[in-house]
Amino acid sequence: MDWVRVLTTAAETARNEVLKLFRSGSASEVLGVGAGGDLTRRIDATAERAIIDSLKGQGLQFTVVSEEAGVVSLGERPRFSVVLDPIDGTTNAIRGVPFFATSIGVSSTPRLRGMEAGLVMDLLNGTTFVAERRRGAFLGGVPLEPSSTTSVEKALVGVDLNAPKSEECLQRSLSLFRKVDKLRHLGANALELCYVASGAYDAFIDIRGRLRVTDIAAAWLILGEAGGVMLAPEGKELDVSLTPTQRVSFVAAGNRGLCEKIVRLVGASL
Repeated sequence: MDWVRVLTTAAETARNEVLKLFRSGSASEVLGVGAGGDLTRRIDATAERAIIDSLKGQGLQFTVVSEEAGVVSLGERPRFSVVLDPIDGTTNAIRGVPFFATSIGVSSTPRLRGMEAGLVMDLLNGTTFVAERRRGAFLGGVPLEPSSTTSVEKALVGVDLNAPKSEECLQRSLSLFRKVDKLRHLGANALELCYVASGAYDAFIDIRGRLRVTDIAAAWLILGEAGGVMLAPEGKELDVSLTPTQRVSFVAAGNRGLCEKIVRLVGASL
């Protein structure tokens, strides 16, 4: 199976539909509550429908694992799961902030470690990160090269602190903030993880325990195939169930040396 072609076709179909809604009043219309527990906006549902229809139109039978639709088997004998976040950065998309993406992953098992292929596409400019297991990760056909810096003091680190529910999350981050050179958060975690894979960021962390695995499944594979590292905050390898409600926390970096240094800083209180 040429997963890069299949996923790129699906993502481009979604992009065409999403761009029709971007900056429109109807993009933010609430259609219900998704399987992940968040409100489903029209722009989310439009992207999801476009991706699923594209995959079905290519003759595939699969199980969808999505924030919006939940877990749905399509076909009599689905042999793999499509792990989907139709719009990563929905708030950006409905507010007109030009940074949001679609994330599509393919897994042969019901766990993150079973990921076989992944794509993250910036839906405004079409920038597309792709990976297949044991075949590497690419941007525009060029292999991704993550950062080799192991210095926290010189690192540019993305961090998601959006709506933390406890003071503990902030306190655990302070030791990192005191050391790191520069911090960023642009509002679309899958895309920012791909920035780690490409070397634009040195690292990215989210230790809130709020982010769903559907947001990061494709980017997890892209980062790993590029040579980067993603660990749980306590330092273990990240492996969780692929369900719409599964939450994750992680530390991701371009190399293991930097990743483990950040883990020691933010995981010190665990």
